[in-house]
Amino acid sequence: MSVLLVVNNGPYGSEGPYNAFRLADALALRGEHVDLFLMGDAVGAARAGQDPRGAHVSLEQMLNDLLEKGVDVSCCGTCCTTRGLTEDQLVAHARVATIHDLAEATVRNDRIVSF
Repeated sequence: MSVLLVVNNGPYGSEGPYNAFRLADALALRGEHVDLFLMGDAVGAARAGQDPRGAHVSLEQMLNDLLEKGVDVSCCGTCCTTRGLTEDQLVAHARVATIHDLAEATVRNDRIVSF
């Protein structure tokens, strides 16, 4: 099975990204293919060098762990540009993608979950 997780909520202001990353981890541990697509304020979760100041977990570290497990992490390029986030500011191996990449992932995956 393959799963696309689409995340829209900003990091640390809600638990959406945290719960999406937890689900991605659980699916990866089961051997499922996972595509993670960050949109809107969620692209901030892929910023390298985060200082979550008192948050219970670093989303940056969670993303790095997911990438090591083979999860494909994409960030909406338009959303990054709007927020002044460049590709070199993202965690290693996260990629900037387009809405067409999201459309392709939507068709390619068996299931889609939105956070």
